[in-house]
Amino acid sequence: MRETVLSLFRRLWRRVGSLPAERRAAALAELRQGFRANIHASDPVEVAKLVQRASSKLAFLRMVTPTPRGEMGAGTGIYVMRDGQLRQGRADAVSAARHSAYDATNIDPDALARHRRLVERQHFGRRS
Repeated sequence: MRETVLSLFRRLWRRVGSLPAERRAAALAELRQGFRANIHASDPVEVAKLVQRASSKLAFLRMVTPTPRGEMGAGTGIYVMRDGQLRQGRADAVSAARHSAYDATNIDPDALARHRRLVERQHFGRRS
């Protein structure tokens, strides 16, 4: 149980560290005070409730703070298929649509066709 509590404290510490500077100091003090106030808790039911409460605070912090760089999964990145093989990198920019004569002075036929499909799908303009 001690390892679980320490792991939870470390994860909370990292998340609180990524808060904006004006909120960080108060949140770190609250985190320290909360864990120190319950350091002598020995009842398993009470400890489980405290761990649950800290876990819910961590879940909330995950929603409102950006993910720290160290917590991003290994192997994340941008990958593309080149010559039949998956390689890390970015795709080449497409300068213009392949089958369109769109040049910003006329209506893009692909966009117009997509628009008509969406209007039809939403049943706009039907007379029934």
